[in-house]
Amino acid sequence: MAKKKEEFNVDEALNRLEEINKKLADKDIELNESIVLYKEGTILATRCQEHLVGVEKVLKTINE
Repeated sequence: MAKKKEEFNVDEALNRLEEINKKLADKDIELNESIVLYKEGTILATRCQEHLVGVEKVLKTINE
């Protein structure tokens, strides 16, 4: 049986990005942790952008 595709929650992603940003601003963060957080943040930012592009397409279709 195929798994249901996980629904992306942009609000949760933006909240996590805010947490990551705060942690990265901490001067006491270790280099390895900052790299992991930066990678997670770039992935989340990309997913948010893709989601918003998809929403924009839907809205354009509705308005036509």
